[in-house]
Amino acid sequence: MATEEKTEPATPRRKSEARKKGQVAKSMELSSSFILLIGFSMIALYGPRMFDALGKYMKWMFSPTVLIGLSDLTLTNVGYIFLDMIVFCIKVLAPVVGVIAVVAVAVNYLQVGMLVSFEAIKPNFSKIDPIKGFSRFFSLRSFTELVKSLAKIGIIGYICFSSIRNAIPEFVQMQHMDIPQAMVLFAKTTMWLVFKIALLLIFIAILDYVYQKFDYEKSMRMTKQEVKDEYKQREGDPLIRRRIRERQREIAMRRMMAAVPNADVVITNPVELAIALEYDADEMHAPKIVAKGGGVVAERIKQIARDNKVPIIEDKPLAQSLFRLADVGEFVPPQLFKAVAEILAYVYRISKKQHKFGI
Repeated sequence: MATEEKTEPATPRRKSEARKKGQVAKSMELSSSFILLIGFSMIALYGPRMFDALGKYMKWMFSPTVLIGLSDLTLTNVGYIFLDMIVFCIKVLAPVVGVIAVVAVAVNYLQVGMLVSFEAIKPNFSKIDPIKGFSRFFSLRSFTELVKSLAKIGIIGYICFSSIRNAIPEFVQMQHMDIPQAMVLFAKTTMWLVFKIALLLIFIAILDYVYQKFDYEKSMRMTKQEVKDEYKQREGDPLIRRRIRERQREIAMRRMMAAVPNADVVITNPVELAIALEYDADEMHAPKIVAKGGGVVAERIKQIARDNKVPIIEDKPLAQSLFRLADVGEFVPPQLFKAVAEILAYVYRISKKQHKFGI
């Protein structure tokens, strides 16, 4: 038997379950590329201040005052020095590390939103199956990752080669510079090379994210049978739900017909509609519709009314208005009070039931 093709888009429930397991469209290249770019940008902007702080700290560390104080080395002195160095490194590196951390969180949030899942770190022994591993090795995903890696290596290698080749004349002039000038030139060349590589990696990462999105949607596709099964599981079997609705309609119909003998009047169209009204001045603020229907149901209401000697009054405009504006169990709308009151008064006058009349 041939396997049914997965042609249907994933349902929201399928995507929600996959998200709980940590299965989302995400590009790791995007995070690493932005971290590289922002990290080196922070170094370029904040680097001079960092090196200045480091120089001042080294001068203080090797100043005569500190060295004299350390002439008698003890475990306590070494501990204080080590702690002071840690505090200094935290103060100097905190801005760079903080910005990089914020960028990393922001890029991941923009890709997948707020997501915390521990499913990905649970042991999955199927991943160490050599047969499945061999099949994954020759899969389309593996081939795509290989092509992407080779393309990155080739493009980055070309950028490095061309940048270094163009910078060779400047490097030759470094032999005539003092050490600080040579270091500044080397740093500028290196930073510019890193910026170009980072921008290229971001472009590649965006393309990778688009591919990951496409591949994710493709992997999440469902067969038509899976969609039907999920719908049945969520909404219940359509046949059962239809039978339940039919049963509910039957119960409501029996309850409605059982209320017709207690009605005070049935207003008809005269052929198409029938509305049964009940009114008790001691318990109701207005007449209430206890039954209504059209066609066969209307004929059934009129037949029950005849069998129980309930008056049947023909009033086409009123019947149509009551049928349109109110449902069974609701009171007569205020705009129809006068017309209904006239009919009830007429009925009570004929049947001599004034003791029930309270209008």
